[in-house]
Amino acid sequence: MITKEDRKVVVTGMGMISPIGNNVEQSWRNLLEEQSGIQRITLFDTEGFSCKIAGQVNDETYRTDLPYSRGTHFGLAASKEALEDGNVINDGDILDEMAVFLGNSGTRTGLDDFSGEFKARNLKELTLRNLNSDHQFDKSRYSAAAETIAKELKLYGGCYSITTACASGTQAIGMAYESIKAGENTVVLAGGCDAMITEIDLMGFCMLGAVTSEYNENPSKGSRPFNKDRSGFVLGEGAGMLILEEKKHALDRKAKIYAEIVGFGNAISGYSILDTPPNGENLAQAMEIALAEAGINKKQIGYINAHGTSTRDNDSSESAAVTRVFGEDTMNIPISSTKASTGHLISGAGAIEAIFSIMALKDQCLPPTLNLEDIDGKCSLLHIHKPLKRPIDYAMSNSLGFGGSNASVIFRRAENEL
Repeated sequence: MITKEDRKVVVTGMGMISPIGNNVEQSWRNLLEEQSGIQRITLFDTEGFSCKIAGQVNDETYRTDLPYSRGTHFGLAASKEALEDGNVINDGDILDEMAVFLGNSGTRTGLDDFSGEFKARNLKELTLRNLNSDHQFDKSRYSAAAETIAKELKLYGGCYSITTACASGTQAIGMAYESIKAGENTVVLAGGCDAMITEIDLMGFCMLGAVTSEYNENPSKGSRPFNKDRSGFVLGEGAGMLILEEKKHALDRKAKIYAEIVGFGNAISGYSILDTPPNGENLAQAMEIALAEAGINKKQIGYINAHGTSTRDNDSSESAAVTRVFGEDTMNIPISSTKASTGHLISGAGAIEAIFSIMALKDQCLPPTLNLEDIDGKCSLLHIHKPLKRPIDYAMSNSLGFGGSNASVIFRRAENEL
């Protein structure tokens, strides 16, 4: 009998829709080629908005014939790629037992559609029956994306929707990992999706002063994590989905294994809605929990994919957290923020960054942070300016969410590559 301590969790499939690519390989290649997905917003008229740029998904290769929200379509497309990549898309036995753990902030585009419908019709006409017939009610539910993915792909092992803002994707992966370790599930589809490039969301972030307004004429320079002149994050959209699987089950079906998940940590700060404590103590706590579960020496971490949003307080706080955890070894561990290339996908961020971390392990190549021109002294870390070929066995990916959620996950290079 396999005990909880014996159960190992591996990644056997991945899918992605991002501002720099319509699948994992394209996104990873463009990341290493230092491409930026930040551009002028074309989804709506930005007249009157202080910020006019975002990381948009350009080629709409996802299914548009179904009446789902934009974010749900991203999640569906990335999920299908992951199932195909994991060679389970037509395996009814595995699909029957596969659970869905999805990080999602709610279907904002569905709410926008609902608002437009409300304005266009007489109030008395907006009965629940009418809403259902037009799929507006279904599109605007917070759990809709996870339930839609489960329904469309016939995944019947359970459905969980995690909403902890920017930490959602990482927490979904971590919770799925824990469910397999505990013996509750054997195969899980986990990740995150979001599409917050909407008028109402951009308006809110502009009012908070959270997004940059200084690079509307030079979009690719807008997301600049750890720079002294950073002035706010840039919204992004898309999805990242992973198949997590109990290792023996994966080996028995001769699945390809990308990496093993060895640690997950979660902590709450309760410091501020937008910011983390200046000393980074709660993110540090999440990283320490993940490291303890992984059972490795801190020096074995070969790469950190930072949350690195390009906001002043977040970047300095995260830098303090990394220094707090790794101490004198801090300047030996390469770190980068891929948000400089993609923008901030909110609930989808941790999921695509987990995939980028896994690809770094697979290819032994670490992605850079774009726009590193004048690093803030409060962010003194071993930053990656250009793609870096380097042998590594362990990678860590961090996420911090609005409201105080902190999450960290650690991946180990696949055994057959060690």
